[in-house]
Order: sequence, then C-alpha cells, then structure tokens
Amino acid sequence: MKKSSRAQFLEIVNAHISLRDQAKKYDPAMVKVAMDIKDGRLQLADAAYYSIKFAGNRANIDMFETQDAKEIGITNVTQSKLQKDRLFLCNRIILLAAEIDGDLPDSDSQLKKTIKQTNFDSIKKVAGLQNGVFSLVANKKTIIDERPMQEFVTDNNLMTNLGTYYLESPRFIRDDEEFEFNIELGDDAPEKTLVKVVLAGTVTIPA
Repeated sequence: MKKSSRAQFLEIVNAHISLRDQAKKYDPAMVKVAMDIKDGRLQLADAAYYSIKFAGNRANIDMFETQDAKEIGITNVTQSKLQKDRLFLCNRIILLAAEIDGDLPDSDSQLKKTIKQTNFDSIKKVAGLQNGVFSLVANKKTIIDERPMQEFVTDNNLMTNLGTYYLESPRFIRDDEEFEFNIELGDDAPEKTLVKVVLAGTVTIPA
C-alpha cells in the first residue's frame, strides 16, 4: 500500500530531527519545519497545484510559466512559484488532455472560456501525447528527467486514479524558487489540444 503524502512529509522532516540528535549532517530548515508542526505554528494540508495550457501545434509545452497569473479554472499558480512560506511535498502528478470541439476560439478570452468548460480525459485520447516525455524541475534541481508520458496512461488500472503517476522519490518544492513541468513530444500535438497537469501532495500552512 502506498504511503500518503502526509506520512511521507512527516517521515522526511522528522528524520532530520533524528539526524540532528545523532550529531549527523542534517538540514536545519527541515528541523525547523518539524518543530513548527510539533509546536502548532504550522499545520499540514492536502494541496494540488494545477495548470491548463493550449498545446495545439506545439511539440514543447511548458505547463508553468513566469507570466502565469492565478485564475480559477486555468491555474492556481502565479509566476511558477508557490505562495510565500509554503513547503510542498509532491508525491504524485496527474496529467489529462482533451481536444476542443468545433472551431478554435478566436480570442484569448474565448479560449479561456472554452478551457473552463472542458472535460479532461486520458492523454491516450489525444494522438501522440503518450509517446512524449515529461520533466519536473524544482529548486534548480531535476526531480524527474524525461520520463515517458506513457506513465500517465492508467486507463485500465482500477487501483490508480486516471492519469496519475506516483513519484518513486517524492521531493519538496520550496516557495522561493520557480518550478517547471515540461512536456516534449516527437511531433506537434493536434491543433486543438489542451493539456492539464496537477501536482498533488501535502503542504505547510499557518496553523
């Protein structure tokens, strides 16, 4: 059975307290987070950071960009950074896709309206997506390096939610650094393609 992101979070930060007590090398920032949770200054909450991008006729898709601004139904991330004073443990990624019905919207406002009304499904439904690769970069370090998009094709797996990939090594994303989720395809995506990514896990919030 997979550990919850909350359990993984506590396991990691508490390990640094143990390292400190053993006079071994530890991360003081992780010890501070653990103590703030213990003393009730911080609490843990479920979190999901998402972004939807129009990917038509593109082979390279940056799902979080510095010009992004929070807008419900489009993204809840501004300038590809977390809110201040957040520490987020990402333990799973959800990737879904869809193709726009009918004609392409002729303005940004119409495109946003279309995105907000779209029902997303398996990336397998959009030609070519499952044959690409994806990467996740945070804190100026590569967390996932060109892993096959096939990981998100979970259509026949009754034990996993649609389009969900669990990180083998869950990693923290800090609030002071930009993070990136990039998709690279072997050929341009179909012209009406929309892609939605969700980074899910556990985050610290003020108690």
